[in-house]
Amino acid sequence: MGESRRELFRRRRNLAPLLREWYGRERASVEMTAYTAPVVNAGDVMRELCEKLIDGDVALFISLNSKWREIIPGQMAAFASPARFADGVLYLEVRHSALVRELTPSLDLFLERIAKAVGPGKVREIKLVPAGSISRAGGKRTKT
Repeated sequence: MGESRRELFRRRRNLAPLLREWYGRERASVEMTAYTAPVVNAGDVMRELCEKLIDGDVALFISLNSKWREIIPGQMAAFASPARFADGVLYLEVRHSALVRELTPSLDLFLERIAKAVGPGKVREIKLVPAGSISRAGGKRTKT
């Protein structure tokens, strides 16, 4: 595996005075290009950083939330929207508590479509909760 960007920068910084001494000020900068880091795609760097910063559950939730209308088309997407994802359980928030009973038979279809969109086995279970009954941060029910 190659050197890290930090190691390459450190090596280049240490070589600069030596190259100036050997080649002179003008030629040293040209010779320095042999010691620069290879070109890196900014998107790859950001993806790598985000993977280190974002928890896998959070990344999956963001993906589900942004693609929700594509995964679950039509009125079904309007009736239930992702509220939280933790430990393989996707909590869908419904606008009215009566929709919990109405949408329960469709949960297998939801799971099937979600598995096609994000991969099988990532979402193991779906729970329907009335709007406002779950905290997005902690997943604990709010007191009413």
